[in-house]
Amino acid sequence: MTSATGPVTVLAAVLRGVRSRGLLSLTSLAMMVLAIAAAVLGPAYQEAATTSYSLSRLADASAPTTALTFDLEPGTEGSLEEVVDAGVAAVERELPQAYSAPEVTILSTPLLRAPDFAEITYLARDDVCALLTVTGRCPTAPGEVLINEADLGRKAIGDTVDGPRLGTLRIVGTYPTPSGPDAVDDWLFPTLLAPRPASNVANRSPGPYIVTEDVIDTLPRRLWFASLDSRLQVPDSMPATEVDRLVTTTERLNAAEIDLGPTGVVTGTSTVNALPAVLADIRVQREAAGSAVAPAVVSLILVALAMLLRLQTATAELRGPELALAALRGVGRRRAWVLGLSEPWLLLVLSVPLGVAAGFGATLALARSSLREGLPITVPTPSILAAALVVLGIAAVSAIAIGQGMRESLGSRLAGVRRPAAPGAGGTLGVVIEVVVIALAALLPLARIGADGDGLGVTDLLLPVAIAIAAGLIGTRVTTWLARWWVERGADRPLSAFVAARAVARRSQGTLVILPVTAAIAIAVFAVGVDSVANRWRDSVAATSAPGDQVWASPLDADANWRLTRSVDPDGRWTMAVTSLAVPDTGPMVLVDSERLARVGHWSEQWLPDGGDGAAAAALLRPTTPVPVLTGTEVALDVDADAPGGAIVLQVRGADEAQYLRLGAIAAGPTTLTVSAPGCRSGCQVLAIEVEDTTGPVRISGLRADSAEATGAAVLGTDWVDSATGRPATVDGDALELEPDQSYEPAVAVAPLRVIEGVSAGDTVHAGESADARVIDAPTGVLPVQVVSRAASVPLAGPGGVLLDLSSYLAQEEPTLALTESMVLVRGDAPASVTTALSDAGLTEEIDAATTRRALDDTAYAQALRLYLVVAAVILLMALGGLLVSTAVQMRGRRRDAASLRVVGVPRRTIVLSSLWESLVVLGTAAVAGLAAGWLAQRVLLGSLTLGLVEDSATPRVQSDPDTARLLLLAGSVGVVLLVVAVLTSVAVVRQARAATLREDAR
Repeated sequence: MTSATGPVTVLAAVLRGVRSRGLLSLTSLAMMVLAIAAAVLGPAYQEAATTSYSLSRLADASAPTTALTFDLEPGTEGSLEEVVDAGVAAVERELPQAYSAPEVTILSTPLLRAPDFAEITYLARDDVCALLTVTGRCPTAPGEVLINEADLGRKAIGDTVDGPRLGTLRIVGTYPTPSGPDAVDDWLFPTLLAPRPASNVANRSPGPYIVTEDVIDTLPRRLWFASLDSRLQVPDSMPATEVDRLVTTTERLNAAEIDLGPTGVVTGTSTVNALPAVLADIRVQREAAGSAVAPAVVSLILVALAMLLRLQTATAELRGPELALAALRGVGRRRAWVLGLSEPWLLLVLSVPLGVAAGFGATLALARSSLREGLPITVPTPSILAAALVVLGIAAVSAIAIGQGMRESLGSRLAGVRRPAAPGAGGTLGVVIEVVVIALAALLPLARIGADGDGLGVTDLLLPVAIAIAAGLIGTRVTTWLARWWVERGADRPLSAFVAARAVARRSQGTLVILPVTAAIAIAVFAVGVDSVANRWRDSVAATSAPGDQVWASPLDADANWRLTRSVDPDGRWTMAVTSLAVPDTGPMVLVDSERLARVGHWSEQWLPDGGDGAAAAALLRPTTPVPVLTGTEVALDVDADAPGGAIVLQVRGADEAQYLRLGAIAAGPTTLTVSAPGCRSGCQVLAIEVEDTTGPVRISGLRADSAEATGAAVLGTDWVDSATGRPATVDGDALELEPDQSYEPAVAVAPLRVIEGVSAGDTVHAGESADARVIDAPTGVLPVQVVSRAASVPLAGPGGVLLDLSSYLAQEEPTLALTESMVLVRGDAPASVTTALSDAGLTEEIDAATTRRALDDTAYAQALRLYLVVAAVILLMALGGLLVSTAVQMRGRRRDAASLRVVGVPRRTIVLSSLWESLVVLGTAAVAGLAAGWLAQRVLLGSLTLGLVEDSATPRVQSDPDTARLLLLAGSVGVVLLVVAVLTSVAVVRQARAATLREDAR
């Protein structure tokens, strides 16, 4: 008997078995490969995503916040060149490898110039003129100087200027202060070259006087020093440990002091280095990646193992006669185990290299598609350890499946027919495990409800896996129990339903597919829901930070900024004025040009309670009748007076300041009064109308400028109110009737401002003099407001701000630069003429929506959730493949049952219906349980999760509003696929269910 079970014989038997059960073997091999690949993919992708984010975060950080700077103070020995060389060499010895050679700038200490008490700084640097936009030429000899063009004044190139300790210097050229996003490429601190006006604590300081190094070397040593600036050069790869080490080194160098002996001393001066903050961000992202990647991988492995257990169990059933025959030939129990395990373990050996290769390939593909370009991908040690654990798990699953077959009696294995299992025959251990899993799935949601999440933790993302498994177990048990109950009470039930219920109750192999299919559907539903919520949240954050395609910073006040957009873009197609207002002890306020908000601004549909867009927000903010605007150089007024005499005075605000236009004298009867108004060329807001020195009322029927009617509001009706009483002005026919010596204002100038208040806005809007009145603080007092809606977020300010209409605000409040920050939103398709006009007005592009959104999409949270979505798709495919294979394995038994029914005279139609009912019950249970489990996991988690880093109170919170269309599409697709499988299975079962099937089985 030894030879019968020798290695060669066993191997031959194993290969024959693998070939004869090719479909099961191939599917089992695929599940093993997927499980091992998932184990490799998880840690490898986590490391790659974290490294990618770390490098991107370092690369995107501004150069000053990651650079190292040093001051070199000369000693008593050595020339300037020798001192600088010694200092540079000392710094280079200390610098980490990721930092570049120092940029050397020689500077004098500020020297007081006696005539005007200006503080002059001399500067020298190699190739300085190549780094500046020079008009004229660069100084090449003592006595020559290059000065900032803002300090030129009435002088010209070729004139002379006094230099402290250097005497008279000839101006050979000028330079502007470097500005723009590219300025830091040449000058780490461009403001070093900017002039500073006099203040209460300091004298005026012109821009540095640029001279040659030889000139500065003539100054006493105590009056000059060298600034050594080293920039971070972000490499293609940097492990997390290297980032930690880099931060530790830079923190040490920030306060380092290197003694050069008599040559001098080098001192670290990196006061703005923010690498520790960057590292803190990276660490949080690293934890986020681990928290989100691990559950995704675990869920994939668990489903693969569940499918593998089902396949191995089916294989063990088919091998029952084979193992029984070996037992009859005298093979002992130990050798029988070897024979039984040899086939699955052979597949396991083959799956290891394939799984590792597949995991590495998947990591590489995902990294190339979504991570930093050029990022090297490796298989880290955690991937190897995880793969080893999965291999052990697969071996254990195979042993469990073989053990179930080995526990059967010899007669049962020889018969090849599994008898119906009695209730509870699964064993006490199996029941205990099911109870524990179900209890865990029930307790996790209860513990999570009401919790404030600060990220997707391991427990959070394992929750849908636990709920999915519990739903599958409950679905399996409930389906079997209901089937048995139906059979016991099915005497008066339709025959097809009775047969189907009996099959479900007796054929335990059929209900085993409920668990993996349920888990796959639940995880997919949860993944799609979380991904859609995260996408919408990132849209909301991006729209808050960058509420337009481009955001341009403006040096103008609110009114001038508003006029600029009206001048360069009269139709309002590409630009919109925005002003951020900060009043002491009050929350942030944002003023927007509501007429252009829908066309130019970005508005998230998550913000308003009813999901409205920018047009809906604009309609809420916009007053019933905006302030009248006159555009032209001559203003005309159509009046009708009962008696002559007097005049009408219009108070208007133009581009410069408020002014009064006096139209008179008034003649009796209808007439037209005109007045020159050059200040209204670019538009004037009409703030008030007053009648002076008349003996009776005056009726106004028209107001225009350069023959064009005033825009923004009608002249008649309740659009105007008495300034003293607030009552609407009288309307006489089609004319506005004004009483003598009375002043009238547009209604919007005294009406409460309409505001949208952020859900977290503290005391920005507060109670007025009466309980039902609401006011908001302004630079000159308080303004009445009406809260028309509460929003989850508002542009620029987030959930803690309030939003107002800019023109309405300006109608009641004087613009000021002290408390405002003006911006212009520009559409991405704006023509060059518009952007050029903005640049000429002194505006500079600050941020853009695409870059902001890309930064959010590059976070470790986003990358990990993207992996979760990929894993969900793979799990669905695995479940479908496992379902098809499981169905194929059951086909022989189901055909035998169908043939038996045909022999006893059951109609073919009844058999088809019974088979269809059986498939629909099993697959329908899996689908319903999976959808319910995924929905429950979403309800528990999404309302209290933060799907990214919330940096401050200006970041909107996550809204639990998954994309219903995507979820319905997923549910519909799953339902259609399962229905097709059920129908095809039913047809295939009955198609070959003939008496010959029973004779074949008997042989």
